[in-house]
Amino acid sequence: MIYPVEFGSQNKKSETVTNKQNNKKYRDPLNQKWMVALSYSNEVGAAIYEIAPKLSQILWIPPIMYLGADIYDKYKNDKNHYNPSRTRAVEQAIYQGLSSFIFPAFAIIAGQNLTSPIAKLLNKGLSVNAKRDTLQHMNNAVDQCVGDIFNDKEEFKKFFSDSLENKIRACKNEKQSDHWLKKFFKNCSGKYALANCKKDKIMEYAKENIDMLVKIKEDLQAKKKPPEISLGSYRKYMREYPVLKETYGAQYANNALRYSLKTYINKLQFGNKLLKTIGGLIAMIISIKPIDAFIKKVVMPNYIDPGIEKFNKALLDSSNLKKHINARKPAT
Repeated sequence: MIYPVEFGSQNKKSETVTNKQNNKKYRDPLNQKWMVALSYSNEVGAAIYEIAPKLSQILWIPPIMYLGADIYDKYKNDKNHYNPSRTRAVEQAIYQGLSSFIFPAFAIIAGQNLTSPIAKLLNKGLSVNAKRDTLQHMNNAVDQCVGDIFNDKEEFKKFFSDSLENKIRACKNEKQSDHWLKKFFKNCSGKYALANCKKDKIMEYAKENIDMLVKIKEDLQAKKKPPEISLGSYRKYMREYPVLKETYGAQYANNALRYSLKTYINKLQFGNKLLKTIGGLIAMIISIKPIDAFIKKVVMPNYIDPGIEKFNKALLDSSNLKKHINARKPAT
């Protein structure tokens, strides 16, 4: 006897498996923790730009690659099934651009710029940006000093003090004459740092460091290693100075001395930049989740998605096929 084959139970099993598969929560293959962490490396790059500009540029490579892969994946697949859609790709591109690139960059820049006035409150009225501009002026002054000015301690101090006072005066004049919009952007970027701090505070900070430069210069000329510079810088000076002096004369030999003095200034600048980097990193950590939530829950549904729908509708209405269909509709 041949028994009839019953398919009912098997069908029920297959339906159960299908339902389980359909009810299984979708997991984005590009949403793994390590991949998401890599996609934020550009924010880290923006935060550390002050202290490591080359590394900062390299850290932009992973998020750009992630962005391309994510857009392609969303274009090709609608979650767990194949369904190409240009609209979905455009939405993902805008979402990633806003949440991973544009808004975090503004947050990091704001964090870096806020570090300067906060430091001003904690550092006797001298902001990070004012220190930066003062140290940059010191760097330029060391380059510009030649001959007797460079070798005479009092002349060196006077040259630096007079030129710094001129720079402060020029900055204040610039602030007064600039248009209000230019003033806003320059205030945000710290361009008016020397004008926004008290002159006596700036000159006091400058005097401390110019005295230190003179001390370093005198120690080097006495063939004694100053504790303020590294052993490598000192050895470089001791190696180059006699050769330059014998070949080109004492004035050109000062180039070796300038290099050693500038290593001290650069060390101070690094400390300043490190403060701004820390401010940028703190701003990045605090703002990442709120920015992502704001883009996902407010910007995309209220502005981006309706805008894309209107654009698609306008594109469709302007197509020749749509015009042809509308032309053939009977008049009512």
